[in-house]
Amino acid sequence: MHVFIDTNILLSFYHYAKDELDALNDVFASHEHGSATVHLTQQVKDEFTRNREGKIKDALNTFNTHNLTPKFPSFMKGYEEYGQLAELTKHAREKKAELIEKLNADISEYNLVADRLIQEIFENSERYETTKRLYYKAARRVGVGNPPGKNKSLGDAINWLLLLESVPENKTIHVISRDGDFFSALREDAPHSFLTKEWSEVNGGELRVYRSLSVFMKEHFDGVAFSFDDEKQQLIEALADSGSFAATHSLVASLEKYGYFSLKEVKAILDAATENNQFGWITTDYDVCKFLHRIMLPHSASLTKKDHKEIFSQVIQQTSGWEADDA
Repeated sequence: MHVFIDTNILLSFYHYAKDELDALNDVFASHEHGSATVHLTQQVKDEFTRNREGKIKDALNTFNTHNLTPKFPSFMKGYEEYGQLAELTKHAREKKAELIEKLNADISEYNLVADRLIQEIFENSERYETTKRLYYKAARRVGVGNPPGKNKSLGDAINWLLLLESVPENKTIHVISRDGDFFSALREDAPHSFLTKEWSEVNGGELRVYRSLSVFMKEHFDGVAFSFDDEKQQLIEALADSGSFAATHSLVASLEKYGYFSLKEVKAILDAATENNQFGWITTDYDVCKFLHRIMLPHSASLTKKDHKEIFSQVIQQTSGWEADDA
């Protein structure tokens, strides 16, 4: 899978974004482990560096418009709750001031959580440089009116041309961007027809577009090992080799800290339960059953192996009994 993440997506982590940094981390973890190839350009890095402070300033200005000092009518002053609320308001103002002070220090030092992750990505990824040849090619493209690119800006055109040159032939490119130039004027979630045709003719593959990282992750999280975590993978593998019931209970307890399990991971866990009696014989124990119910339920329609379906049925039957007891 070949992925391009536009600058506006990276900058959104410095504002009021719906996307989570964990999602960005998952994509690049997948890149590092060979499940996906993320294409990074020098143009994206430069755009990010130029616009980071402005995006942070805008977010801080929005944050500072929220007034933590409510106005109290004089007739409220005789109530006990008035004093309590006034004290809480004072405490909130103090905490806000402390937060701003820490933020300002971390902003200057590029030490925000988003800073650390994105800088690590920049340092550990190969970047495609903007050559003089590519610059003039992009200028010509924008000059004749071909997308992407607006207001005579060459950045999007440079990124697009680099993708055309860098992605192997006959591959689908997944573009994650808020820039409308990548999208169809008729269908808001479909790619621009000109770019679709160009990608097909030049590369031979397909163009897919997404307006947010969360939309991309929702569609492809199971198709590629985006949930890759080395420690989690080791715990799953250990289930197949668990030598005792106690060891299995301990492994399940360690796996409980992970919120999401891909279909591939769920199948690996069920394979372990099928092949290892020290796991399979205790699938109806409360902690193990509760864990299996949580991770299997979202993928129940995709479980096709007979053994997996049998475990799922046992777990559903067992947890239904708990619900009846609770009632």
